[in-house]
Amino acid sequence: MTTSSEREPLSAIIAEMLGSQVVTVGEVADRVAQRGFGLIMSVLALPTMIPVLPPGSAAFIGLLYILLAVQMLIGLPRPWLPVRVRNYRLTSGTMRMLQERGIPLLRRVERLARPRATWVPDALVTRAVAVAVLLLGIVLLSPLPFFNTIPAMTVLILGIGLFNRDALFLLGGLVATAVVVAVAVAGADTLIRLAERLTRRAR
Repeated sequence: MTTSSEREPLSAIIAEMLGSQVVTVGEVADRVAQRGFGLIMSVLALPTMIPVLPPGSAAFIGLLYILLAVQMLIGLPRPWLPVRVRNYRLTSGTMRMLQERGIPLLRRVERLARPRATWVPDALVTRAVAVAVLLLGIVLLSPLPFFNTIPAMTVLILGIGLFNRDALFLLGGLVATAVVVAVAVAGADTLIRLAERLTRRAR
């Protein structure tokens, strides 16, 4: 049977939670139970779409993506987060950014998102998304400068697709992941070659 939380759009759930004075990551994860993977992915993606983040922020979120991906790969029915992460409070600046930019963006995207059958077993879909999120998490850990916006948008698309069981969004997210990984690999190769040239000149 479909619960009320499963019928609510993602933007409505986040808007409701942001009405509280204090919002923790654990509260967000618990809000929609089994749909929590898509919700957590989307919530984490929104702040990461800011082009310039505080040092270490993208890497921290990348680690959380990897943690979520591993759980999806092993078949956990809902996200598990360490106590320290669950108790982490969203800052007032993050909450304000989500209210002013994140929710309007989600509402625009949700106009296009709706349940669409995948004709593929849910377990296989979940694992495909998990692999994509794992790769995107690794990309966020990379030292490539200003390269967090596109991976974050890709995770947002995957999260909305998973949350709404939308095959079109899931397919788009998987294709975008392949492009992001290819660009990241090319960028890393360029940085390595540049470092080698600078090393040779320094000698």
